[in-house]
Amino acid sequence: MQQELQMEAKLIQQLTRDESQWTLREDLKNEDDLWNNFFTILQNNNRQVLDDVPLTDNEKASIKAQINHSTFFKAAQDFTGANGQYRITIQRDDTTVGTINLMVIDHTNIAGGTSVYEVVHQIQLDRRQEMDNDRRGDVTLLINGLPVIHIELKTPKRSYLQAFNQIQKYITEQKFNGIFSNIQMFVVTNGTDTKYVAADQHLREKFLSGWVDKDNNPVRNYLDFAKDVLSIPAAHHMVADYSVLDSKQKHIILLRPYQVHAIEAIFEASKRQQSGFIWHTTGSGKTLTSYRVAHNLLSIPSLDKVIFLIDRKDLDNQTTQAFQSYANNDSIDVNETESTINLAKKLTSGERTVLVTTRQKLQHLFKWQADERNEAMFKRLKNLKLAFIVDECHRTISPVSKMEIDKFFNIQPLWYGFTGTPIFPQNSRDENGKAARTTEQQYGPCLHSYTIKDAIRDHAVLGFQINDMRNIYQDSDVEDHKDKLNAQYITDAHMNAVAKSILKSSYRTLGIRNINNRGYTYSAILTTSPANMRPIDQAKRYYKLFKSIKDGSSSVEVPQRIKEILPDFPKIAITFSVTQNDDDSVDDQEFMKEAIRDYNEEYGTSFSLDEVGAYNKNINDRLARKNDAFKPQSERLDLVIVVDRLLTGFDSQYLSTLFVDRPPMNPQNIIQSFSRTNRIFDQDKKYGNIITFQFPKTFSQKIDDALTLYSQGGIGDVLAPSWHESKQKFNDAYHEISNYLFSDSPNFLADPSTPIEQKKDFVKQYQRFDKAFAAVQTYDEFDEVDPVKDYQLSQENLDEMQGTYETLVEQLKDAKDDDDDSSEPVDTEYELESVIDKSVNYQYILGLIQAYVPDEGELLPSVGQKETAEIEGYISDLSKTNKPLATIVSQLWDKIKQHPENYAGQQVDQLLNKMIDQAYNQELIAFADKYHVSLDDLKFVIKNYDVHASKQAGVNQMLTRDAFKRFKEANADSELKRMMDWKKQVRSQLNDLYINHIEPLLDN
Repeated sequence: MQQELQMEAKLIQQLTRDESQWTLREDLKNEDDLWNNFFTILQNNNRQVLDDVPLTDNEKASIKAQINHSTFFKAAQDFTGANGQYRITIQRDDTTVGTINLMVIDHTNIAGGTSVYEVVHQIQLDRRQEMDNDRRGDVTLLINGLPVIHIELKTPKRSYLQAFNQIQKYITEQKFNGIFSNIQMFVVTNGTDTKYVAADQHLREKFLSGWVDKDNNPVRNYLDFAKDVLSIPAAHHMVADYSVLDSKQKHIILLRPYQVHAIEAIFEASKRQQSGFIWHTTGSGKTLTSYRVAHNLLSIPSLDKVIFLIDRKDLDNQTTQAFQSYANNDSIDVNETESTINLAKKLTSGERTVLVTTRQKLQHLFKWQADERNEAMFKRLKNLKLAFIVDECHRTISPVSKMEIDKFFNIQPLWYGFTGTPIFPQNSRDENGKAARTTEQQYGPCLHSYTIKDAIRDHAVLGFQINDMRNIYQDSDVEDHKDKLNAQYITDAHMNAVAKSILKSSYRTLGIRNINNRGYTYSAILTTSPANMRPIDQAKRYYKLFKSIKDGSSSVEVPQRIKEILPDFPKIAITFSVTQNDDDSVDDQEFMKEAIRDYNEEYGTSFSLDEVGAYNKNINDRLARKNDAFKPQSERLDLVIVVDRLLTGFDSQYLSTLFVDRPPMNPQNIIQSFSRTNRIFDQDKKYGNIITFQFPKTFSQKIDDALTLYSQGGIGDVLAPSWHESKQKFNDAYHEISNYLFSDSPNFLADPSTPIEQKKDFVKQYQRFDKAFAAVQTYDEFDEVDPVKDYQLSQENLDEMQGTYETLVEQLKDAKDDDDDSSEPVDTEYELESVIDKSVNYQYILGLIQAYVPDEGELLPSVGQKETAEIEGYISDLSKTNKPLATIVSQLWDKIKQHPENYAGQQVDQLLNKMIDQAYNQELIAFADKYHVSLDDLKFVIKNYDVHASKQAGVNQMLTRDAFKRFKEANADSELKRMMDWKKQVRSQLNDLYINHIEPLLDN
């Protein structure tokens, strides 16, 4: 603890070191102090509006009600403010004054004007529920009195994840309610490793981000991080300018460091009137970065307009949907239904907005010159000073089209292209007159780069686990055999083998084997484009094949182990462009009618061929699962069959696998398509899975070439280990841990007298074993391994080792910090990876229920029979492993189902915690009443109960003679006549109370 306090002191010293930095407020120690300080600053900053009449208690209560928020996201909506200013409106008690508007924070005047920056530490966080404790926060940063950044520290002997889990615990305990509900950003550190994450009710470890400098060098030390990120004005910019609100997902998004550096690089280039491009690897959030760039360029007076340019094909894709979601709380105009004349009017208006338009519509404006319409407006258009932001900059606009746009305007526009796969001289376009052949020729120099290797190092994206089906065909795929193989790749035998491989591998790649760890499975795409057949025809053949597999008319069958978990697997769909006047149009249309009918029957939709665009969008949305309506397992889509659709621009954390039955693509298309799968998500999704079915040797070499080109060198960190490498690592870890497996180690290790170093050694070795065991099980080759026969890893042995490990971890957690301990620290926050949870993930259930709680002022959501049955089925499954918790979840679901309007704007997990707290207290009161022991003494015993200990703290103090006397007076006919018998009974029932009634309630 002493070392932690020393670190805290050094951090505060760094934060307050220079002028115009944070001011330390040692006098603020609790929430009341913070409120008083907030109102002091609010009144000082609004003297003129208040006319020097102080706020009354009633007016302060009204303001408090507006400042308190039920979620961090709702706080962020107010914090962002209109036009960069956070304001609140109140009615003054003096009715003659009426309504006034008070400035809370002015983001347009960062580090100046009315901005007040203060740092506090060791603030008391009062308990909100009986079963919780009072806490103290480490360091909190205040802007104008509101807590906006909170920092938790641990010593280098501890993992930063301990600080992360501590924050999540505080959120669950509702410690960050009240004035703390305004926090936008959390920082966790152990001194040598520092991460930050946007505030959310359910933090995810996967979304922790470290900081890197402009050259992508990691900044891990907490004092260096504080200097780069938490100083003024950087910290205020981070929460005000480098955060985005996703109104669809209702999340705060804090930009990662490479996004910040890219935005700043473009801003500096724009001041030099220089164009250029940003190379950020696919999956690293280019759309988000480009959105913020578009927003920030508005602040440059010399620019008349900022245009976010997209291709017409992207109107129904996620780029525009994401833009609309981000722009919901912003000044960006996303409108794609307008006519060309309306677009011209918006371009020539004086409004400071970003316009989102298509290349096609913009080029249509050029025809005005020939038509001689509205000459005055046309001249204004010609003289505009514009900046173009181009996401997916090669797909959106060709070099020729860009030359035409540049030629139209009298003033050369600024161009900022975003791409994850730049075109280099090595893979340049074919020569076409003056048209640019590389990205640099088309847009200008690379202003900032962040390669796939950088992103994987920083855990911004996942690496790839790549397999091929070479075991079915000859390894040779030299040019002499190319025609023969191309012919083979469209045979029924090949397609059946592909389908069989897809079904078999889905058990692992789609997370079916360990679904209970999460409550949901992942999805996959099959892309096909054979050399010897029209690609759409082959896609149609695959669709028919999977239909026949599902209805039992194919020789290929769904593996039994998948059927037992997902009886309706696989749920499939197909998407391709349907033309009107081509030779194959009639057949394609008839096929698509049938596919849409199948889709309607599966999901209860009602699309027709005339609505194929809406059908395709529904597939996109269902595959992405960003809408709550598509998150239940009953709404999942397991496999989508495509030619090229969805292989660029599509983004889904749930997409884990790409099956590729086509010849090797060019380098940029390999990276683009593979990167659909490598979005960071949950603990079980470790890699993006790629399985290729054609030309194994050639494809493998093409993949290596593409990864080398787009990672600027080595690819070792980009690809998962091979099966042989992973198995060797597992063998080594098993050999290390096996010394404990076949001995009396469990009893010896758990003994309090065993040296702590031996306990630490076992914990470290078991963690290495667990990680290696989890990794090796992700390979299909593991099906050939018998853990019992080959390694003597019976379930009994595994359970015993795990039990020993968990006991020792708890002992190490309870041990006091030893600042002088020079041994390697143990990660007591490590989450086991090889264990498949047999119980249902109850957080997933709460997420489903939350979808039926309306936001304040929203219409009530409809709850269908299918959704109701799914939630109740999950609750029923939960009751098999945790009946007390399942009972309370069921009660809460019944209440919400009957009267959702009563819970508008509330969080289901907080409602559940209140009910758990009530149940917890009722159990203790009933026990105390039954045996007439002190309720306070019983609470102490339960709070400190250790199931592994032979004696429980506080029991002797609870079992007093006075308590027994009260018991006898109330139970004259009881068989417990002697105090010894009464004590024995209480001790026995105390164990039952904790294990069967209390512990299940704490397991959430």
